[in-house]
Amino acid sequence: MAMRAAAPTDHAPPGTHKDPYANLGVAERAVSVVAGAVLGVVATQSKGALGVILGVSGGVLVARGIGGSDPAKRLLGSEPDERRLAKREGWTSAAKAPRSVTINADRDTVWAVLRAVERWPSFMVNIRSAATDGDRLNFTSATPAGPIETQATITDDIPRERFAWESVAGSRHPNRGRIELRDAPGNRGTEVHALIAYQPPGGSLGRYAAKLTQQEPGIQTRRDLKRLKSLIEAGEVATNARTHAEQRDNAPKA
Repeated sequence: MAMRAAAPTDHAPPGTHKDPYANLGVAERAVSVVAGAVLGVVATQSKGALGVILGVSGGVLVARGIGGSDPAKRLLGSEPDERRLAKREGWTSAAKAPRSVTINADRDTVWAVLRAVERWPSFMVNIRSAATDGDRLNFTSATPAGPIETQATITDDIPRERFAWESVAGSRHPNRGRIELRDAPGNRGTEVHALIAYQPPGGSLGRYAAKLTQQEPGIQTRRDLKRLKSLIEAGEVATNARTHAEQRDNAPKA
């Protein structure tokens, strides 16, 4: 486990920000531009509706290549860095969810809450329980298909800087995560940058279905960070959505 402290910086850590629109690789963009140009040439030699259709299609392909964006792929959540991650990890598919929030509190305060993983259920809606044992992290997540237990190895644990983990080899639902703290510009508190990467159950279609039901980890992480901000700044979570810990504590007593 790495214990060397990283130098403070106001910049977001690598991998926690990405262009939400550019989802085509270099080769895909080049092919799209060439194909669009060819269609454009053919369109100039065609007449009537066919020429118009070819011209429009060619323009769309050229724009797709130049902009690097494919709406269909974006809808299904497929991006070049995610495909590279899936190939590197041996996953059938991969999803990455980078999210961040600025909290009006110092690093010590924010770190104390984040590093106490047993407190995660108090602001993470779908975490039922979490605990650490040495360099192991165990947590249970609630999903539409039922609870999922994750056994992970803590790969980074640098006080006030970074906490990271990755699921153990052979996990049914492989995932990895990283939480990094940075000083917010202008002494505005602490930036929390979180990156969750995982193999979506059911692949890209399963990920899209999760988005429709608001169960996709990227959506959940964004909300969890807002809940964390509220918990630290106001002392309570200002939301109508209850975490599993709150549901348990407010359940009618037998």
